[in-house]
Amino acid sequence: MAKVRGTSNAPLVLGIVGGVLGLPASLCSGTCAAVVDAGADTGLTEFYLYGTAIISIALIVVSCFTKKLPVIAGILMLLGTVLGVILFGVTWNILGIIAMVLTLIGGILSLVQKKETVE
Repeated sequence: MAKVRGTSNAPLVLGIVGGVLGLPASLCSGTCAAVVDAGADTGLTEFYLYGTAIISIALIVVSCFTKKLPVIAGILMLLGTVLGVILFGVTWNILGIIAMVLTLIGGILSLVQKKETVE
């Protein structure tokens, strides 16, 4: 049974760098949410902190599969980027924006990269 593999390392590198940059951005997001949430205990701080951290870690893991499963990894990277936009949308910070742009480009590259068939 033949398997399709990606040939480019760019999606892997962009996804990992974007995910790693997303981790400190999640701290910024949680801090900004704490300021917005000051005085009210609505749980926004934990939601933004943990939500963005989980997405960043998931993007790092998914990025590792851009060579073996380029289409699935690309779709998951794009989905993670959309979720990141939703979560970071309230607390736009430059690090989060850079992380989202890198993972968006990595996801697109993973989908359109040249693929090879491996026996």
